[in-house]
Amino acid sequence: MHIEKFDNRGYRERTQCAICGNKKLTNILSYGDTPLAGEFLLKDQINKEELYPLCFLFCDNCYLFQTDGFIDPDILFKDYRYLSSVGLTKHFESVSKYLIDEFELNNHSSVLDIGANDGVLLLPLMKEGINAVGIDPAVNVTKIARDKGCNIITDYFNEDNAKKYFKESSFDVVTATNSFAHIENIHEIVAGVKWILKPTGAFVIEVHYIKNLIDQLAYDNLYAEHIYEYSLNSLKNLFSIHDMTIVDYEEIPVHAGSIRVVIKPGAQEVSEKVNYQLNYEKKLGLISLSGFKKFSERVHAHRESLHVFLKSIANDGKKIIGYGASGRANILAHLADINTNIVEYIVDESPERFGRYLSRTHIPIYDKNYLDNDPEKPDYILIFAWNFSKMIIKKLQDQNYNFIIPFPYPRIVNSVEDLDLQTL
Repeated sequence: MHIEKFDNRGYRERTQCAICGNKKLTNILSYGDTPLAGEFLLKDQINKEELYPLCFLFCDNCYLFQTDGFIDPDILFKDYRYLSSVGLTKHFESVSKYLIDEFELNNHSSVLDIGANDGVLLLPLMKEGINAVGIDPAVNVTKIARDKGCNIITDYFNEDNAKKYFKESSFDVVTATNSFAHIENIHEIVAGVKWILKPTGAFVIEVHYIKNLIDQLAYDNLYAEHIYEYSLNSLKNLFSIHDMTIVDYEEIPVHAGSIRVVIKPGAQEVSEKVNYQLNYEKKLGLISLSGFKKFSERVHAHRESLHVFLKSIANDGKKIIGYGASGRANILAHLADINTNIVEYIVDESPERFGRYLSRTHIPIYDKNYLDNDPEKPDYILIFAWNFSKMIIKKLQDQNYNFIIPFPYPRIVNSVEDLDLQTL
């Protein structure tokens, strides 16, 4: 397949659906010129950042929800400021246990983790004696993993690199946790996975689940790095092209609602559980244009209401700071026009972001100790990383802060108990 080159900004428009090649895609959401979610600026980069056009399209043939363009992956991932071990270590320990139990892995088993980040899944697998290998293009992050003793390759995963680095039919399990939605040519990825998997092996992915994203109105999780948002139906259509079968799935709470999907090579018996969910998605409107248009209307209304909500607090002379300088923060601050006139600064727990700024809105990012030592105690903390609200509030609730939870509607809580009384 011929692929057009990126322009001088590292951008290229989409011309067809990534799964089925359909050229008649419907524009559902337009974000305008948008910062990159993973871009956290140094001081000398302020006002020099590149903004990219961003829209989200729906294919009514294979049901894939996808961006209208691509950013050069070297721009996105070579210098990456997201560490999975910050906030997700326990989750990946549970993923390791699941893989070992489900696929009866032992010290003779081999696992490849695509998008292995700082080795957060490799480490618990290695501790159990499993031959765990990672591959990830981020130079800074793979160095961290290597320093921890992980076996990790600094490169992209695709069919050519699968054949370059690994032998055919050499892995019992291949995983892609929160990375499968980031890769442009998904057919190359699936072909590479199929080549390195043993005939009895399994491909296990964790991705944001479009059902939960729509339920929770989590449009802050839609950005250029997340090229695709999957339903089980769209995944089924993708893997069937490669003669692979979805044999199981599980909804998981990570990232405010994801789905873990197990795929095996060849024709397999499809469980009643999988068939039920495929039909349930149809009832929910996840394969219909009208369902996505309703989602779009809700997004526009929420953006306006959140801005008015925060602006009214700031206009009353109250001090608001943010917690969690995630990709969500970059996107939400941009879309709801949240700047330093509303949020004074953001604290974060990842040293990869300290001393940097959100893109476009230029809200400064500090270590959490900055909040602890701030002589002007904030009146409100806006939890940008709202999918970790309970964990964040537990850390801070003895200090009597008011917490602003932005989704699925803006509201104020004072404790975990207060949060539990309200439906997220």
